[in-house]
Amino acid sequence: MSVPFPSLGATILVVDDERIARRLLYRVLSEEGYRVFEAASAEEAMGVLDLAHWYIHLIMLDVVMPDVDGVELGRRILDRWPSLRLLYMSAHPAEVLVQHGLTDPQVHFLAKPFTHDELMSKVEVASDRRVTPRVVRSEGVGGHGSEWA
Repeated sequence: MSVPFPSLGATILVVDDERIARRLLYRVLSEEGYRVFEAASAEEAMGVLDLAHWYIHLIMLDVVMPDVDGVELGRRILDRWPSLRLLYMSAHPAEVLVQHGLTDPQVHFLAKPFTHDELMSKVEVASDRRVTPRVVRSEGVGGHGSEWA
């Protein structure tokens, strides 16, 4: 008899070589009801996906990582599992992203640092959980501005 995987919210795989970034995303996304897996490298990410790709709704990839960068990892993931959804992240300027091969303006991208609302908006859009834009805060905590996501 098989036991079904517990169904909470959608499942997100966070791939980032910086532990503090992974833990922050884990905490915020978990508090929002998502189930979160973490990987510190392309090798770890592919291991998680080999075991659980059918449970994962979205993969968040840091663009600049040692060994295999997020863009190359995204290509490898989509070669094996073309239906998976990707959200790229980076704190680097556009020139660095282009050097890593992130040139398609249609990809889902989240610039670091980001606010809670920016994160949630990008996750919802990238995972196709929502089709209309929502207003998000453009400043950090305590900011008063807003913009369309």
